[in-house]
Amino acid sequence: MNNMTQTMMLAMTGLTLSTTSMLLAKQPVPLTEEEQVQGWKLLFNGENLQGVKSWKTKGDLKEGAWKAVNGELQLVKPAGEDIYFAPAYENYELELEWKSEGNSGILLRVNPGSKGAIWQGALEMQVMNDTADDTGKHSAAALYDMIAPPKGKKVMNKDGWNKVKIVCENGTFTHWFNGQKLYTYTVGDETWYDTLLANSKFKNNKAFGTFKKGVIGLQDHGDKVAYRNIKIRPITAKASLSKEEKFRNDIYKSNGPVVATVLSAKNGAYDVNRGYVVALDGGDTGVVFNADTMQLSGGWLNGGGVAFKGLPFQSGHGATPVWDETQALFSSKNAPGWLSPDGKWDDPRTGGGTPRLGKLPKDWAKFKGYYVCGKDVVFSYSVGEADVLDHAAKLDVGSAVALVRELKFSRLKKAKTLVLADATDVSLGEGGKTAKVGDAFFTVSGSAALENKEGKLLLSVPADNAEKLVQVVVNKGEAAPEGLAKVLAGLKPLDSMLKGGPQRYKTDQPIITKGQISDKKDSYVVDRLTLPNKNPFGKKLRVGGFDFFSDGKSLAFCTWDGDLWKATGIDQDLGELKYQLIATGLHESLGLTIVNDEIYTLGNDQITKHVDLNGDGETDFFQCFNNDWPINKGFHIFSFDLKNDKDGNFWFVQGSPVRSGGRGFERIAAMNGSILKISKDGSKLEQFASGLRAPNGMGVGPNGEITAGDNEGTFVPRCPIHWITPGYFGGVVNTYNKKEELKTVVWEDKSHKHDPSEMPKPLAWLPRDVDNSNGCQIWVPNDKWGMPKGRMLHCSYGTSSIYTVYHETVDGQIQGGVVKIPVRLTSSAMRARFNPADGQLYVGGLRGWQTNAAELGGIDRIRYTGKKFNTLTSVEAKEGGLKLNFNFKLDDELAEDPESYAIKAANIIWGREYGTKEYKIDGSGEGWSKMEVTDAKLSDDGMSVFIKVKDLKPVHELKLDIDVETEEGDEVFFPTWMTIHKLGK
Repeated sequence: MNNMTQTMMLAMTGLTLSTTSMLLAKQPVPLTEEEQVQGWKLLFNGENLQGVKSWKTKGDLKEGAWKAVNGELQLVKPAGEDIYFAPAYENYELELEWKSEGNSGILLRVNPGSKGAIWQGALEMQVMNDTADDTGKHSAAALYDMIAPPKGKKVMNKDGWNKVKIVCENGTFTHWFNGQKLYTYTVGDETWYDTLLANSKFKNNKAFGTFKKGVIGLQDHGDKVAYRNIKIRPITAKASLSKEEKFRNDIYKSNGPVVATVLSAKNGAYDVNRGYVVALDGGDTGVVFNADTMQLSGGWLNGGGVAFKGLPFQSGHGATPVWDETQALFSSKNAPGWLSPDGKWDDPRTGGGTPRLGKLPKDWAKFKGYYVCGKDVVFSYSVGEADVLDHAAKLDVGSAVALVRELKFSRLKKAKTLVLADATDVSLGEGGKTAKVGDAFFTVSGSAALENKEGKLLLSVPADNAEKLVQVVVNKGEAAPEGLAKVLAGLKPLDSMLKGGPQRYKTDQPIITKGQISDKKDSYVVDRLTLPNKNPFGKKLRVGGFDFFSDGKSLAFCTWDGDLWKATGIDQDLGELKYQLIATGLHESLGLTIVNDEIYTLGNDQITKHVDLNGDGETDFFQCFNNDWPINKGFHIFSFDLKNDKDGNFWFVQGSPVRSGGRGFERIAAMNGSILKISKDGSKLEQFASGLRAPNGMGVGPNGEITAGDNEGTFVPRCPIHWITPGYFGGVVNTYNKKEELKTVVWEDKSHKHDPSEMPKPLAWLPRDVDNSNGCQIWVPNDKWGMPKGRMLHCSYGTSSIYTVYHETVDGQIQGGVVKIPVRLTSSAMRARFNPADGQLYVGGLRGWQTNAAELGGIDRIRYTGKKFNTLTSVEAKEGGLKLNFNFKLDDELAEDPESYAIKAANIIWGREYGTKEYKIDGSGEGWSKMEVTDAKLSDDGMSVFIKVKDLKPVHELKLDIDVETEEGDEVFFPTWMTIHKLGK
């Protein structure tokens, strides 16, 4: 159609070309039919400012600074005219697009009735004209001043239009930007108050962001900006809860009837640090047992507000699993669950803050472990002289639902009193057999009675016989349900649950994989034990620890997710590897050892000895071998590794409560950041060393050597290899048990007093590209692996690498360095074991954060092929140069050429900051210093070279590149990294 024809047709209909342009410019933003069915609504219709409000006047926005143009809501001139949209929402999915020439913001949870600037009480997703490289807390897509967009996730669209999606479900917000999920946070949880809000400009406003049913706002920051396609879909609270319930029930289904975890409560006094959540009938009914205090912290018929947030359940960096004690049928604060032997309720535990940390004294109460029999869980512990079995179950009494707690006593010689619930308003029945507490009705069966004292509902158990069973039933209502006595009489005996039950993890077909054998001809090659990543249980196989049984043909491994597996068929060709799931529900199990073919795993809660009572290969009794260390609820507190020394003692290392984001620490417990030693029989714990941050692995040498690495961060400038001696200080002031003796102050001390001379002197400081997060250390046990017996190896979780370690002692100071073994692993290098059968090194690990691991988990065999591995065996730092010792004879021409060696060195700064930069050794600024090799002299035996190094001095980091040849003419080139604390003569 030509212009004249178009003009004539428009004239016939009474329209002009200019009118057509106006219509085209005011096209509304359409919703598809599918979007309308899904419940989407337009906040901006694309045609006019209907529904848009002025923050200044709190009335309808008049066109001026903001205009509706071509389906866009444009800010055309600065006027301090912040705006918002009239409907208010609590749970929703919001989508919009923006294009900006400067600064603006999308404001969430805006209270339209509040005074002051619109941003002062509202969450803000930053709108900013910047680039993908800008990833600060004030850059585009950031949660303003709180969360920066993750590096690599922020992608800016070339046309300038950037799409945002924000989902809010019951206070949990998830932000997307141009199709990339950026971050998730929950307003009001521990991380919100302790980390996000505390480190923001809004820290003095505790109510910031908490206005639940708010409006959506847009900011006029004085720069031109346009928004379009602004739409919202309300989400009902019921739908949000169903999603949470589904995930919770999936956790119960995956982990069986009991899940060991820390639980953060709505009121911190109800936190459960050494907790065991027992799911009764799928999880809507359940209890949580506190193994620090030997009490039921709560019981519920409605899910209990349990949410398995954070690690390892949802990989939420910074989050902690939670429960809401206000949703429980009954609950009790984290305090002694039983009256002390001398008749006191006073909490003897230390730790400061709320709640107190750690266990009750062993003569008061001692946790022995728990039995799992089908869906039943029975806790075993002692109170004074008496042994107690503690079991909870769901009861269906006619149409009523109730909880029953069964307590079986043996060796009962003295009367006992325990806490059933916190209670401010109690109505006791005649004889103390019933009580009404809020909505809960308690009924006691057996020789015991209820009491109400000091705000607690107590159960008094007389010592009228040496063995007895007491049952406490709790239901909602004003009385016990009819028929209760008959239902109680029909319960199966507790003793029947102590023998093991039917197999929980039986499969129709065996779980079998085939390993991958390397055909490479290198000195060391990688054979892969193919893990059953596709398994009938849907389990993630993030390997946290492993060890071999005595036959060397089978091993057990545990996972970060709390599972325990056994693998058999480990032979030369790995042709048929069979896997069996042994146990689930462990608390972040990151260490495992096998002693006399019995499996011990390390979780945050305890060292568990796994006891199979009926011979089906599964754990029936989770025996508490030792749990004498206090734990707290920080998401980053891991218990790492588990080793035995030649005398049978157990060793592991506990991390510290690193804050989300990595800087600083949350509440410190007495043994955070420590090397811990447990006696052979499990009866005694010793804090061997302290002052560590996040040491993901340690080593126990053949002669009692103790080593550990650490993870770069506050007070850890670079990743070290520590040679641990009794009382050793690892550099982290906050976790050092003698911090009061230091001049350097803890991280949160605003005085920032610092004494550089207190910097630790590890065996080596490793540059970030060598090791940015450590694994374990291990010693070569014999000559089968192509290296001398006693050679130390170091694993890097962060770079998925394995290094040989050399060291020397100069004037009592140990120092040394590493050389990489050139292999490529399936996952990270976190745990390592030598197989007693084939003599080869096996390495396992997982992929969490801060690692380049390729796969989620893996176990590899590093096999020596018999081909000579030409390498450096040690370096001796002397005045004037370095003596290099090799395991082969060198060609003299290249060996004595100074250009065969290149050296650079740097120093680092130890302090409260996260990590460090490298600094030139002359103090002139940042960077590395090149060092000149002026001469090289080969030894008479042809296996050592002394290189003269101009102005050699002690340095924190030294990299030496070597390019030489063997006597036969084979080229040998590689780097070594080392630390020099002192120069020898």
